[in-house]
Amino acid sequence: MLNQEKLITVYHPITSKPYAYNQSYTELQPCASLAPYIRCFWGTDGPITEKNEKTTIVIPDTCMDIIFHFDAESKVLDSGFCVMDEKPYSANESASFASTFAIRFYGWAAVLFAGDKFTGCRNQAFDVDMFFPGMKREMLPLIMNVTSLEKRVEIASRYLLRKLTLKRLNNNFMNAVYDIIDMRGTLKVEEVSAQNAISKRQLERIFDENMGISPKNFSSLVRHQMLWHDLCYKKGMDMFDLINKYSYYDQAHLLNDFKKYHGMPPKQAIEFAVG
Repeated sequence: MLNQEKLITVYHPITSKPYAYNQSYTELQPCASLAPYIRCFWGTDGPITEKNEKTTIVIPDTCMDIIFHFDAESKVLDSGFCVMDEKPYSANESASFASTFAIRFYGWAAVLFAGDKFTGCRNQAFDVDMFFPGMKREMLPLIMNVTSLEKRVEIASRYLLRKLTLKRLNNNFMNAVYDIIDMRGTLKVEEVSAQNAISKRQLERIFDENMGISPKNFSSLVRHQMLWHDLCYKKGMDMFDLINKYSYYDQAHLLNDFKKYHGMPPKQAIEFAVG
């Protein structure tokens, strides 16, 4: 069985604004027991006092999010479960809610907490109860009674640890996920299936069930995420280094592929990230 703790040491997906931490967006890391499965908890640390009228870009990050919005009296305004995205989109940060609490799962791990498979589910948002039956009834009332992000994380962590079901773990799926990430999203589907001694058709089926997208698309998203991470945190790498590292044909290929998943070229993406 693959050690998922090793997986997260080589892969750290980020948002379009990885340096942004403010009143309306703060990330807290999960406890050690949940770290292999949950990328972070995020939201507001207390009620929002200043509204943000900016528009942000949501990029595919190979994660899935459960999001709760609350009013000033901590009553739920809306909630949803966002499955894997394969394309970027704009979101208006101005809102009528007073606080937010969200759980961001690694895309391959959400199924270990869910009550159903993700077959055919991508680029959508669903009612939380559709995949996490009982969460709104059992966990949400406790979340509503506190306003600090840290306290909400403590409550959610206890609930999630009870719901974690490792018997749902598919070893073929997880080994293929690791191979894709280990090779920075540059492997072809045929190579992944050969390395794991399963057919391409079987590989595609288990990815659809456990993540909702194909292994080919997951590979492309991983390559974009790892490229984006290098652009943000490895300033010494030039375009030639990145083309070779991520097996692009040339600069045009890299730029077109980046824009497909980010909605803008790398230079503009960096400017947006720090702006």
